Amino acid sequence: MIEVTGRNGRAHLLSPDGIIRIEEAGVSSQWHGIRCYIKTFDGAIIECQQSVQEVQKLLQSLELSRLGVGAA
Repeated sequence: MIEVTGRNGRAHLLSPDGIIRIEEAGVSSQWHGIRCYIKTFDGAIIECQQSVQEVQKLLQSLELSRLGVGAA
């Protein structure tokens, strides 16, 4: 699972398999601290403080750890 922060500062743990789409927020939303929107299979939309690129890095790190890349 990855951890992202919602616009109200709450932590959300998400399974990558439950994510449908990650979308960059518009300029007006970014002014309020929302960097991207994450839509899940159950229809929830999380207004996220991390950028699309940051969420992508979290997902890539999780995938690499699942594959055992970088393990000692």
